[in-house]
Amino acid sequence: MKILMIGYYGYQNLGDDLFVKMLTSYFSQQDFIEKILILCQDQYYRENNSKLKFIQTEKLSPLQRLFLLLQVDAMLWGGGTLSLNSQPKSLSRQQTICRFLGKTFAFLGIGLEGMNSASDLKSISRFFSNASFLYVRDQYSYNVAQNTLHIDPFKLHLGGDLAFLNLSFYEPFQKTAIQAIPQLKNLSFTGKHWWGEGRAEFYAQQLIPIIEKYNTIIHLIPAQMKAESNDNQFHEKLKNFLPSNQCEIHTWSHPEDYFKQLSQMDFHIGNRLHSIIAADLIGVPNIGIGSTASKMDNYIIKTQTLSSERVVDFMEPFSLEKVETILTHYKQPKAFILQESQAAQEGVQKFLQFNSKSSKH
Repeated sequence: MKILMIGYYGYQNLGDDLFVKMLTSYFSQQDFIEKILILCQDQYYRENNSKLKFIQTEKLSPLQRLFLLLQVDAMLWGGGTLSLNSQPKSLSRQQTICRFLGKTFAFLGIGLEGMNSASDLKSISRFFSNASFLYVRDQYSYNVAQNTLHIDPFKLHLGGDLAFLNLSFYEPFQKTAIQAIPQLKNLSFTGKHWWGEGRAEFYAQQLIPIIEKYNTIIHLIPAQMKAESNDNQFHEKLKNFLPSNQCEIHTWSHPEDYFKQLSQMDFHIGNRLHSIIAADLIGVPNIGIGSTASKMDNYIIKTQTLSSERVVDFMEPFSLEKVETILTHYKQPKAFILQESQAAQEGVQKFLQFNSKSSKH
């Protein structure tokens, strides 16, 4: 079997780079999978297996894309959130070509978000219905697929987030030291690149009481670093409102680097979903910034760990007391993590079984 992977790859986005790492590692270990081709914006990934080949999308002509499709058995979009208001034209064309060539086109581990009364639900429904297999990562997305988009139950699967696929990756970064008295020496914060001065000043106001009481160093760690959409664009603004000697801006090249930095933290606050997932995966107490029914909210509710305390809305103040409460009472959601990992493995296995059955017909 040969696979072509597409997604939001090559933008140095933590979540998507984890999906690449998890899926390529999993697929490489399957004897019946001969080749995995991965399309990406920039090629900074490590080709640590002879089965893997990363290809920069900007170097491909339409004819070369077609040639790649002719070589593979399945094309899949792996991970991430799809917020659609209408049918995505480019992706829809690729899907149509796959169907014409008799290839599998699948979505693995995605979240569905952003559809409302103004969305073209008919075209979105048709787009997802034309997929061979649709594996979603949470109950909210499953309900949207089932009740709003009316996807055929035969091709719809509810699984786990792909970041949980291989838990052994996170073992070297686990927080093991248990403090008798909770510490707040190092706190990491992740905002989004497009946030402005107003948000920078607001979040600085939330962080300063923590700095004043605990002499905390604030570590601004981006979860996306592509040049024109680098989270550090916002972090530079935030730094201007914080004591310069107690604030550091970080960078990273690969997910391992990110986790090495995060593992040194006593607490994490972030708006990027996978910065919060990363914190849970290695046992760092955290607060996620997200609105009601957002992917952040859906995830934290799913963990059943301080669910109401660990989510704050955009521009909603979070007190020093809230941070201290979470710091004191947070326990890594180990049972949830194991369950989510199993669900992710089942989702990928079901796709492989589905593709195997489809190829025999």
